[in-house]
Amino acid sequence: MNCVRSRCLAGPLLLASLFCPLPCRAQNAPNHAPQIAKIEPPNWWLNLTPDVMLLLSGHDLEATQVSCNIPEVTVLRTQAAHGGDYLFVWLKFASNARSGTLVCRVTTPTGNTTFELPIAARAPTATRFHGLAADDVLYLIMPDRFANGDPTNDEPSEFPGSHDRAKPRAWHGGDLRGIRDHLDYLQDLGVTTLWLTPVVKNGATDDYHGYGAVDLYAVDPHLGTLEDYKDLVSAAHQRRMKIFFDAVPNHVGPRHPWVTRPPLPDWFHGTSQKHLDSFSPVKKYFYDAPEKPIANDPFEALADPHAPDSLRRNLTDGWFFGMLPDLNTENPAVVQYLQQNILWWLESTGLDGLREDTFPYVSRKFWSDWHAALHRIYPRLTTIGEVFHPDPTVTSFFVGGKRGWDNIDTGLTTVFDFPLFFAIRDVLFRNTPAGEIANVLRQDSLYPRADLLVPFFANHDIPRFASADGATPHKLKLAFGLVLTLRGIPELYYGDELGMTGLADPDNRHDFPGGWKEDPRNAFSADGRTPEQQEIFDTVQKLLKLRHQHPAIATGKLVHLFSDDSSYIFMRQSDEEKVLVVFNNAKASRIITVPILDTPAEGTSFASPLYGPAKATAAPGSLSIDAPPQSLSILSID
Repeated sequence: MNCVRSRCLAGPLLLASLFCPLPCRAQNAPNHAPQIAKIEPPNWWLNLTPDVMLLLSGHDLEATQVSCNIPEVTVLRTQAAHGGDYLFVWLKFASNARSGTLVCRVTTPTGNTTFELPIAARAPTATRFHGLAADDVLYLIMPDRFANGDPTNDEPSEFPGSHDRAKPRAWHGGDLRGIRDHLDYLQDLGVTTLWLTPVVKNGATDDYHGYGAVDLYAVDPHLGTLEDYKDLVSAAHQRRMKIFFDAVPNHVGPRHPWVTRPPLPDWFHGTSQKHLDSFSPVKKYFYDAPEKPIANDPFEALADPHAPDSLRRNLTDGWFFGMLPDLNTENPAVVQYLQQNILWWLESTGLDGLREDTFPYVSRKFWSDWHAALHRIYPRLTTIGEVFHPDPTVTSFFVGGKRGWDNIDTGLTTVFDFPLFFAIRDVLFRNTPAGEIANVLRQDSLYPRADLLVPFFANHDIPRFASADGATPHKLKLAFGLVLTLRGIPELYYGDELGMTGLADPDNRHDFPGGWKEDPRNAFSADGRTPEQQEIFDTVQKLLKLRHQHPAIATGKLVHLFSDDSSYIFMRQSDEEKVLVVFNNAKASRIITVPILDTPAEGTSFASPLYGPAKATAAPGSLSIDAPPQSLSILSID
């Protein structure tokens, strides 16, 4: 940024002065009076935490004294940093403190200034912070690509040239209001919970995805305002729907002001000039795996008690893909900043849970402290970690409720079921034996709560299912059938219910058809869908209705009944009902005799079809199942 003289003057343009070189400031502010451009957090709540750490940004903030106007608030200590460009202020609240606006004076050798911190009472929690239930269904949305509810924010003045729907990596105009405007569609489909990719402010014209943060206390202006976000959460809650926030404590974007001016010398692991890369030095043959379905995430060394730190440090301390600055989550000030930041988002909006990005790249000690702090305040809050790995012995290592080899319990509620993701795609696309699904489920005992795992077959980081080699609309419906009947809380990716196509990023992030007024078709309504889109939509909607109407499908115990190269048959059982799921991946029909003696299906006398073409007849000690080719069927048995 050019250092225009007016940008370096005191007053309302202080924020821009943060980016001006210090000589320019000195030239235009010869008295070096202290100036504050930003306060993080911008406000706080009574009885949320006993104390709070403020990070003031500006210049000439080398305080000799900080005093506040409310006697029930005590300044515990202060610390100036980066030549006075930052000032940390730790405040403690007395139990009898009241809401109001805290006014504090910062005195330095060159002058003084004041700042304000609004302090409010907490809102009632009865309708907030619900967390996930076993019968919930997540729906992943990239806000910029879903629906444009407010065209006036398509190209904010500070990001000229950022909006262009013709460019796959530019901003396209989707926003928070667009999601709120289509809650009817989402509820009619049958999903209960929305996971939005990060809504925080990003810094580059191609950071539509949200993972390049430059301000952790602001909604990106392309998406709307904090009030728009609050409105979305409130509108969802009124419909008994839930909202998940995408938390990214591992890194910020390369354009964050901290990268050139870190608040503390060790705010990051390394610097932009010298840092580790996040690649792992563990080679694919190290653990006898000649081929890995993933290239960059061999987390085996993190789960291995015998691995030296040299095999782990790149993952936990390296800059993600060598580009995204890695926050030093061993620094107590960084830890407190990040904990307060997520508390601020939760308390400001009433969110129901967190999706936690790049989970293994952050130290387990950090996660343990993070979740302990969260669950002290929000005991029902659900957290889902991203552990991109095909092996349950690895993914389970990061789940909370148990201690690992390092004696640490991360406190994480659950993880996305990447092992099942790989198994489903391998079975449907690569003719892997159907028994591979049973093999993944066999290892559920590694998890304290396998019923809370999040099965899925697609997300924003992988090519669309419909564009994979060998994909057909029929196989897409089979994938939906598996994910929505197996144990766990399923996640769906926006547009897959229409069979949207797309290869690798960013091609897998097309705009939802009808989210823009100029779109030729509006797939949010039945009359705007093609016959093929409607067929897939009807399938997903019917499966979701069955989950709702038959709780055994969503929450019942899963029991294997039969598994071989081409078929997998299992039962979901609750106290009230038993449901049979028949998956046949063979290219021909099969008559499968399933022994049921000494199983929960013993004594079955009849089977009523709920979904799909398979038929079952009962005989003493067995079920005879007629399974059509490449089909999934659901039957109620008794």
